[in-house]
Amino acid sequence: MANLVKLLPHQANLVQAPYVFPHIRFFALIAGYASGKTSALVYCILYAVKTLLGKKDKEGHNPKIMIGSKNLTFMKKTLTGLLEQDLKDTNSTYSYDKAHNIITIGNVELLLVPVEDESNIYGYSVTLVVIDELDELDTQTAMAVVKSSNDRCRQQIDGWRSPAFIFCTSSQGLRGTYQTIMHFKKSGIGYVLMRARTRDNIYLPKDYVDSMYSIYNETERRCLLEGEFVSIDSGLVFPDYDPEKNKLDVDLYEHCRDSKITIYIGQDFNGFGNNAVAFAILSGAIVAIKDYEFPDIRRAPEVFRYDFPENEIVWIPDMTYKEHFIEFKKELRLFNIKIAYRSCNPLVGDRNFACNKLFVAEHLFICPMCKGLENTLMTWQKDPKTGSPSKGGKGAPDHKGDCLGYVVHYLLSWKRELKPLYAVTLERLYEARRARGADATELEVQSNVLSPDRIKGIVLKQAPNTVAADA
Repeated sequence: MANLVKLLPHQANLVQAPYVFPHIRFFALIAGYASGKTSALVYCILYAVKTLLGKKDKEGHNPKIMIGSKNLTFMKKTLTGLLEQDLKDTNSTYSYDKAHNIITIGNVELLLVPVEDESNIYGYSVTLVVIDELDELDTQTAMAVVKSSNDRCRQQIDGWRSPAFIFCTSSQGLRGTYQTIMHFKKSGIGYVLMRARTRDNIYLPKDYVDSMYSIYNETERRCLLEGEFVSIDSGLVFPDYDPEKNKLDVDLYEHCRDSKITIYIGQDFNGFGNNAVAFAILSGAIVAIKDYEFPDIRRAPEVFRYDFPENEIVWIPDMTYKEHFIEFKKELRLFNIKIAYRSCNPLVGDRNFACNKLFVAEHLFICPMCKGLENTLMTWQKDPKTGSPSKGGKGAPDHKGDCLGYVVHYLLSWKRELKPLYAVTLERLYEARRARGADATELEVQSNVLSPDRIKGIVLKQAPNTVAADA
């Protein structure tokens, strides 16, 4: 490896950072297109190999480095292709076991792992994890990959730094990389974040750089060419949720047990865990207090009353399940829980639209203990084929997302103190539809708050509520 390589400044920073900050575990380079980030990862790997050669862990095993990318085809076209080229150019001796996807240099093993399915990440014990293009994965998968890879990053090599995790990616909005960094920040986990712009790669032709900057708008340039975390089409259902602005630093559960505060609980139903989220209106804002999951839905009223013993509780359930409400009328009556009984569920697009607008306006917040809801906000994505919010089984993010939507739509529509917010969100949405000729009765969901005894006797006009287009 005697050949001299002149690194760009951001490449040199990434190569040196793990050794300048040996007590920090996570290192990230967020860069613009064609800025040389994949080459930077190759240099990181080669330098790590050089410093690991001849070393062993405490059990006498050889050092292992995990190299992850979306899939092996993508990896071979980018990272490992450049890696092999550098090894050949420097006349370095290595072997490539393509059957098991392992490159061996000296006594150092490079494990090539496709990460588009995080279940592939198992059985390894490595001293360094290197992930290329994390934002090529959908948000939920990217965050799962970081977690699973971090679990594998545990091989301590004698005479080397503690195990480290390096990832590079082109920023693609508020996707997995952004959510991962926000998680580090909120959790107090140490990390080093480096950025690089497309124009920082001095080896690119000037006309190429100029053309790249000319074809994107200002927001796209900041994100795609300069590595900034700004909102573009992330594919998220709630792209306007920003943990910096919308996640509180303290839990308000004890505060909200005050009998003067009404608790509103959104409830989703399914056969593998019934999700719920409790909310309160505080100082004109909607705040998520606590989230739940119930294998047996009949226990939900008891738990709600235990958590909020003196409060008025209004239950806002999924109305597709209304034929079954009578089955646990006894429990609702026993624990004095009222029902916001509506003619039908509001449109998914309407309620998610309202949530995003309240996030932007900083009138919708979540408490730290709402970990399930936070996971939903950070990972729930639209189906790339249909553009509709994706649906899933047990543990999927859509369930608590529905709970959020039921409550936000109901409170905006019916609570007097939120009328100014309704006027600039749902009312404008409905007015825009009316201007296109939609019938107003298709846009509004009738509602009435009932005691459990009145469940069976209530009759509301069934609003079609089937307008699919959003304003």
